[in-house]
Amino acid sequence: MRRTLLMGLMIALLGCGLVSSQAEAKTIIDDFLGDKGIDLEVSASVYIYDKYIWRGFKLDGDTVIQPAITLSLAGFEGGLWSSFDMESDDGFASDEVDGWIGYNFDLGFINEDLSIVGLSIGNTWYYFPEAGTYSKELYLGVSLDVFLSPYFTWYFDYGDEDNGGADGSVYAFGASHSITLNEDYGITLDLAQEVGINDGAFIVGDGGYSLTTVGFTIPLSETLTMAPVMGYSVPFGDLSDDDDGNQKEQFYGGVSLAYSF
Repeated sequence: MRRTLLMGLMIALLGCGLVSSQAEAKTIIDDFLGDKGIDLEVSASVYIYDKYIWRGFKLDGDTVIQPAITLSLAGFEGGLWSSFDMESDDGFASDEVDGWIGYNFDLGFINEDLSIVGLSIGNTWYYFPEAGTYSKELYLGVSLDVFLSPYFTWYFDYGDEDNGGADGSVYAFGASHSITLNEDYGITLDLAQEVGINDGAFIVGDGGYSLTTVGFTIPLSETLTMAPVMGYSVPFGDLSDDDDGNQKEQFYGGVSLAYSF
């Protein structure tokens, strides 16, 4: 109950602040960039989860807040993402600050029929200030703009294990679909499924996870949305082995606010 009330209060306060200031901020940014002929898209979000689950691993059992900002320009994207404890009950040092940059494009330049094939490439830098560790990761992805939006992403962590790196790969396969529940308000039911294969990243052997999420997207204004979500993560193979990953099945939930300019 304490976590639920805290999450609701945080989201309510953030929502009030964002709704009141987003219109003014959007006007300032649009005017400034428009004068310079720059078509830059800016989006920001803040998530609050009752625990931190990442690729089948429980990184923190406490409530966490995860703010992020993304900049997009001509196919290039970059930004900052972070996660911070809102409690300190389990002793995990999971506070995290990441930076990333990438490029997205489709194959329409080869043939118009191939425009449904999207490719992405980029790099993420991870930093864990409490633990004093860091790592870096290359990612390559392919997606299809068809029903269920299937995708595949290869994550290759090439960080030094002595500094906190994984020195291994994760192969993620997934699909998602949104169902419109209310056309007038634009409310959707969002379903997603991902299966990841862990190839030596943070564990000695192989293993993986299945992650199912169910959520709703609720527009609060033209640029601001709220999205409650619930997830169920199931580790398998060495990821769930007591002598290796030692991960267990986890339910988790949260809510986010996201806005774009």
